[in-house]
Amino acid sequence: MMLRVPILFRYLLQEITPPFCVNLLVFCCIFLISRMLEVTRLIVNYQMDIFSVLRIVVHSIPSFLIFVLPMSVMMGVLMALLRLSSDNEILAIKSGGVHICRLLPPVLCFSILGCIVTLFMTVYGAPASRMATKQLLFQVVSSNLNVGLKERTFNDRFKGVMLYITTIDPQTGVLKHLFVQDHQNEKNIRTIIANKGKILSDSDTGRFQLQLFDGVINQVDQDQTSVYSVHFDKYYFNLDLNQLFKKAQKESQKSYKEMSLKELKNSLKPSYYDEEYGLRLMEYHKKFAIPFACIALSLLAMPLGIGTQSQRRSFGVVLGLIFFLLYYLLLSLSNGIAESSGLPVVICIWAPNIIIVALAIYLFVRAAQEKSFMISLPFRK
Repeated sequence: MMLRVPILFRYLLQEITPPFCVNLLVFCCIFLISRMLEVTRLIVNYQMDIFSVLRIVVHSIPSFLIFVLPMSVMMGVLMALLRLSSDNEILAIKSGGVHICRLLPPVLCFSILGCIVTLFMTVYGAPASRMATKQLLFQVVSSNLNVGLKERTFNDRFKGVMLYITTIDPQTGVLKHLFVQDHQNEKNIRTIIANKGKILSDSDTGRFQLQLFDGVINQVDQDQTSVYSVHFDKYYFNLDLNQLFKKAQKESQKSYKEMSLKELKNSLKPSYYDEEYGLRLMEYHKKFAIPFACIALSLLAMPLGIGTQSQRRSFGVVLGLIFFLLYYLLLSLSNGIAESSGLPVVICIWAPNIIIVALAIYLFVRAAQEKSFMISLPFRK
């Protein structure tokens, strides 16, 4: 015999799902658009192919779903209840002798489902995607040296060499207007200025050379206290890449943000105490506190949707965004307090959820008692 789902339960879930899906799609698009500048930089400056860029974009999805899912769950609940309230369906439900507490189970069911998905992202999705992105960028650095160079910046990533490049042609890889200071031999410091250059690699030997065109070499001999200047049409300069690759390899290693839940928990043992212990402890609690925001924010959305009278759907969107931003403002504030004060990390990280739930309970009790609470915006008529 099949278990029958109550009509009100099923009806409310059907009302919540469409606005949730729309908000999820819209917020995902907004986050992806915000990444376009970084994607353009990867293509132009890092000379990455489209496939690698798409992989990085895909890897970034779990990281912003951590924030998008709680926002979308809240907006779905809020907009569904605002519609029911504005169409007097909430009033009809009350008139039928149904207490508004009967609206709580479908909202909790939906928010718990969102919490589980967000928890999967914080525990597994985001750490794995961040690590995959780091490893991909390291592979790009290893295969294309120009990735490690920046325009109009003194690059000191090469051992004993300071390199300044005015312009890097993303199509040809040609370096324009170069300044090179070679102090590998402290007694014979060389300064090289060239109009153009290009980095050459030998796949057999693994050696890299800087091919320079139309420039001048100024060499200082400290023993003889003299300076020599030589003009050249073409000059080859050997590069030591050990320092560059070691730095890229270090940056590609797993940090506490890329750790799995088990690794993070093991790193919190007293024997692993160091300067990042507090940050690891914060990251551990955030893996659970942020998913719980789905439940906290949806509980807050219930009295806001039931007790707020507005004919404008846009008002619901603005209202939801205000409280969502309030939550993450509290979360950012609690992070700062946890880092700078001696307060327990668990209290600081969970404080925003506690505040939101307390506010939700207060407003829900007032809504259940049919006591009004005024929420108004300046542009409302």
